[in-house]
Amino acid sequence: MIDFYTWNTPNGRKLSIMFAETGLAYQLKPINIRKSEQKQPEFLKINPNGRIPALFDHETGQRVFESGAGLIYLAEKSGQFFQQSQKQEILSWLFWQAGGLGPMLGQYNHFKSLKDKQAYSEKHFLCESFRLLAVMECTLKEQPYLAGKEYSIADIMCYPWASSAMKGFTQSHPQHVQNYPFLQGWLNQIRQRPGVQQGNAVLAELSQSLY
Repeated sequence: MIDFYTWNTPNGRKLSIMFAETGLAYQLKPINIRKSEQKQPEFLKINPNGRIPALFDHETGQRVFESGAGLIYLAEKSGQFFQQSQKQEILSWLFWQAGGLGPMLGQYNHFKSLKDKQAYSEKHFLCESFRLLAVMECTLKEQPYLAGKEYSIADIMCYPWASSAMKGFTQSHPQHVQNYPFLQGWLNQIRQRPGVQQGNAVLAELSQSLY
């Protein structure tokens, strides 16, 4: 059995989707980040960085932290969505998301929410967010999935952040959303997958029940 420590965030939804897609058994361990439970000593033994999501596999005694590492671990354990023929492309997109899309969108949301606005910072991270979404757009114009012809953990890694971003930008910057038709088509295709719907629903119900 795998203990799955998480909360309803884009990073948390990566692994909840992966569990639903693979059918691997797990025990949900809610970590309420609004109450700083990720900073408690018990959790820091699982992830010394104090962030969700994280895993502990009782079968192997292995802890796994960082969402990309978690996706690779579950993919290798299940034998799914980490195709050898696409391996390097998949790894490239995982690192791209971890170092680019997630941090840039996160920083934009941070500066956007400040009462004491910092116009330069907000604009900088907004422009970088649009640039990164354009990278996805150009790729998806040429192929159905990020790493090639098959759905993989590269798509699972990027989907929650891209979905949240496009939903927010539809409201705040609707004039820009029309620049990403292939990204929109990819998002629509991914969100129709039963595993994605189930993975999203598990964490949505979790956070609603604990507020």
